[in-house]
This record gives sequence, structure tokens and C-alpha cells, in this order.
Amino acid sequence: MKPVLKNIAGIESLCVENADTETAVVFFHGYGANMQDLFPLWEMWDNGKFNWYFPNGILPLPMGYYEGRAWFSIDMEALDRAIRTGEFRNMAASVPPELDLTLKQQENFLRELAKKHKKIILGGFSQGAMCVSHLALIADLPLAGLVLLSGNLLAEEKFPKAARGIPFYQSHGTKDPILPLKGAQLLEEKMKGLNFQGKLQVFEGGHEIPMKVIQEVKFFLTQL
Repeated sequence: MKPVLKNIAGIESLCVENADTETAVVFFHGYGANMQDLFPLWEMWDNGKFNWYFPNGILPLPMGYYEGRAWFSIDMEALDRAIRTGEFRNMAASVPPELDLTLKQQENFLRELAKKHKKIILGGFSQGAMCVSHLALIADLPLAGLVLLSGNLLAEEKFPKAARGIPFYQSHGTKDPILPLKGAQLLEEKMKGLNFQGKLQVFEGGHEIPMKVIQEVKFFLTQL
């Protein structure tokens, strides 16, 4: 299968599609990366039947030698202070100004995919994972599972009191300097409180996707 570049509901995406259209797997990248960042993982996770989509963040971020992307802006001063002092930067109380627009555009992207695919597995890293946690709350999307890699609880005020429960896989590093483990634990607690079925898998490391997690995600996808 060869990758193709598509514009889906106004979002550019790297795609790998096959003849079996039942299941789509969508992965949203993190801040400063782009659709190329997580794309190589599809070959390690593929079961021969999945259709893969790696969307490009809607906010351009000039990174010097390449164009990075983001799903929403971050407070760089607060991040730098948290890294220097070790203080807990609680993202649960943060509502980025672009969040509503981003989630709506991502929802439109998923609705377009739902016209072709019966099931959607939704995943993301860092910012991408935080977006996924909110998209999972849209009741009429045909979501079959969630993959939350190195995310934190974001904009807690926007979460409902109850939601449908679907399986999720979550991972986080014990020494993550960007998004602390405590924020991931808050996200796990929130997801479980909303009847999602899963457990936070902790690894020794930072803001990354180690081989242990890659293998566990493959197993999770196989179970779905």
C-alpha cells in the first residue's frame, strides 16, 4: 500500500488505504510536529486491514528547517517555568483559545471518514491525545477505541457528567518534563469516571513513544 496525500474536510492528511474499508485508524500528532511524525508507525501496527490517516495540525509553526504544526497554542512562558522549577502545570484548568475551532474541524474530518468507514480508532500523542479525549465524547461518531499517548487532562470544564464507555489505551513517562505524569493520572481518572475502559501504562522515560508502548499499542489494536 502506498501513502497518498489528501484534503479531508479541509485538513491535509497522509493516508494509507486498502480495499477493506471497515476500519479507519486516525492519529493526531503533537505540538511542533506534523503529519509525517507518527506516520512511520503504521507499518509496525498494521494488520493488513486497517486504513490509516495522519492529519496535519491546523496551526502552522515555523520551526526553521521544517514547518511544524499544532492543534492549539500553548503558554511557552508557563511551560518554561514549570520545566525550570518542577512545579505542576495543571492543564485541566486550561482552555486554549483555539480549542473549540480545532475540535470542530477534527470532528468534521472524522465525520467525513465515517461516510466510508464503519469503525474509527482514534489516537494521538501529546496535544493530539488531549484532542482525542474530547473527540471521544461525541456520541454519534463510530469510535471503536482510543489511544492516548503522553497526554494530560485538558479543559476539564468541557467534559460532560457522563459518556459512553469504549476501550482506551493510555501511556505516559515517569520523567516527562513537558506534560507531567500527574496530569496523565488525572486524565485516566476522568476517562474511567466517564465509563471508558482502560488503564494508564507507565514507563520509565520522558515525552516519547518507546518500543514498549509501540508493542502495547499493537496488541491493543489487535484486540479491537
